[in-house]
Order: sequence, then C-alpha cells, then structure tokens
Amino acid sequence: MVAGIENSDQPKVGNIAGIVGAIACTTIFALSIGLSYPLLSFILDGLGHSEFEIGINAAMTPLGVLLASPFFPRIVNRFGSWQVAVVCLIIVASVIFMMGLFKDYTAILLFRLVLGMADAGVFIISETWINQLADKRSRGRIIGLYVTALSAGFGAGPLTLSLTGVDGLTPFLMGAGLCTIAILIVLIIRKSTPTTTDEPVASSMSFLRLAPTLLLAVAVFSFWDAALLSLFPVYGLSYGLTAGFVTFAISVCIFGNTFLQIPIGLVADRSSKRLVMILCCFLAAICTIFVPLVIGTNYLLLPVLFFWGAFAGGLYTMAMAELGDRFTGSQLVAGNAAFAFIYGVGGLIAGPITGISMELTGPNGLPGILAVTFILTGIIAWWRYSAPR
Repeated sequence: MVAGIENSDQPKVGNIAGIVGAIACTTIFALSIGLSYPLLSFILDGLGHSEFEIGINAAMTPLGVLLASPFFPRIVNRFGSWQVAVVCLIIVASVIFMMGLFKDYTAILLFRLVLGMADAGVFIISETWINQLADKRSRGRIIGLYVTALSAGFGAGPLTLSLTGVDGLTPFLMGAGLCTIAILIVLIIRKSTPTTTDEPVASSMSFLRLAPTLLLAVAVFSFWDAALLSLFPVYGLSYGLTAGFVTFAISVCIFGNTFLQIPIGLVADRSSKRLVMILCCFLAAICTIFVPLVIGTNYLLLPVLFFWGAFAGGLYTMAMAELGDRFTGSQLVAGNAAFAFIYGVGGLIAGPITGISMELTGPNGLPGILAVTFILTGIIAWWRYSAPR
C-alpha cells in the first residue's frame, strides 16, 4: 500500500512536487473526460436517442468505476501505483480515440464501461497521492486546490468542445492527446510519489461502516455531476438554448467549483469540515431551486450556475479532506477506492433516474430531483453530526 507519511507544519519539497504533479495529471485527464461526456450526449441526441437512452449510455462509465474500484487496492499493492496509473491512462486514451471511430450506440456503451474502469484507477491513485502527501493543517486548502484544478479540467472540456465542434474525429483526437500528456507527467513525477509497501490490504467495503456520511456526500456529488454533464445539455436544448450556450453554461457551473474550492477549504481548516459540508448541501439545494426560475434569463442563469457548481463541489472537497484527516496508509487507499466505488454508484443511478424524472414531469424533473437529493443529504449529515457519539 501507499506508505504512511508523517504530518508536519509544512510539506517537504518532494511532497510539494508530488502534489503539484498529481494535480497537473488529473487536471489534464479531467479535461479529456469533461470533453467526452457532453460530446457523446450531443452525438446520441443527434442520432435520435431519447433522454432515457442517453442516461443509460452515460451510466456505463460510473458502472465501470463501480465494478473496478474494489480491486484497485490489491492491484496497486501488487504492481505499484505509478505503473497502474500509466496503464490506466493508456487505456483511457485508446478508448476515447476508438469512440470517435465507432459512433454507434452499442459500441459507445461498451467503450464507456471500459473507460469507467480505467478512470477509477487514475482517480484512486492520484487522490491517494495528494492526501498522503498533504499535512493535516493545510489539507483542506490542498484538497481545495486539487478540486479547483480538477474542476478547471472538467470545465475546460465543454469549453474546448465549443471550439472544436461535435462533428468529426477532432474532439476525440483532442481527448486522446490530453491523456498522453498526463502519462508524461506521471513519468516525470515518479520519484516524488509515495512508495508501496507490504502493508496488508484494507477492504474498501469496510468504509460503508467507518465513514457512511463521507460516502453519501461523494455519491450525491457524483449524482449531480453525472446529471449535469449528461442531461443538462438536453435540459438546456428543451428551453431553446443553443448547443454552444449550453456547453458554455456547463463550463460556468464547473468553473464555480473551480474558483471557490480553495476558500471553502480554508474555512474548513479553520472551523469544521463536517459543518462546512452540511452548509454546502443546503446552499446547493437553494441554487438548484433557482435554476428553473432563471433558465430563460441568461444574465441571471449563469451566476446561479456558478454558485451551484461551487457548493455541489464543496461536498466532495470536504469528504476527501476529512478522509485524509481520519485515515492513513492502506486504509487511505481503501477509502479512496470506496470513494470511487460510491462515485460510480451515484453516477450509475443519476442518468436513468434523472432521465425518467424528466420524461415523467418534463424538463424540470432535472432540478427537481437534484434539489430533493441535496436537502435530504444535508438533513442526514446534520443528524449524524449532532447525534451522541
């Protein structure tokens, strides 16, 4: 497993290099994934597939994450973290390129399943590196920086798509090329990443008992993220927005996550990560309720989306930071694998549930189901926080 690293007031130079490299790698990787989600939704919509079919197709990536993530603690223990990261990135680059060649519903289903399996390895390893190298006093800010960079990558994906267009092979070549750059970064930071040991492998499933609230926060963020990337394009088009504006709007939403995660992490470092998580739940719910109220007014919609992304992303930032505070070594690897697993669960159910909600109640089924989800999560998190230990 990833070896334990003692906390100190200031991270060591080698630790900083590892953190910066891991963040850079995942940012570029996220850009390629952020590009592929709306790209495939537009392609499938153009082929005449329904919202439900598009949701099912989008669910294949989180299904792959769900299926593969429990095995990564043992795989990393056996082969080493940076080796596994490189292999996973090679698989992702190849799959994105192949999706550009075979624009068929069934083929994309299978490609997205494999894509999710490889995605799980990249995120489990990079988040373990960052959490292991960060010190406790600044972990919230470092995780905030990580989520900021990650969100910038996801946000730049749709923005890049608005420049490349959705036709032809160009956007797929862009995604594959970005993954190749991420591979080079992993090779450069190889000596700065935590090493592996013979520490016994911890079970990721044990975190259902050890940290249920953290897993719930990750699942809800994943649910929101998958619904936004896969069905918000359909939601926007149903209100007469252009494809170009929809991709720009998604980028604004994700950039809200980008610019406000470091301040959220700073507040958490000086107060309580759990209380900040609860606050983010209710603020995200309020933003969700405002989306259908301002959908026809662009100058009001964009600020709402900006803060919506910030507070929704705060759930993941706080969950990851608290995980690093509470666990180290093999348990930290297992915890990140549990995060990936539950992220897959949230993303897996988001597409079908949101798609059905939209077909039954109309376009506003999207913000409706998300608002209920945020409110219930905030109530549960508050109940567990205030209950006697």
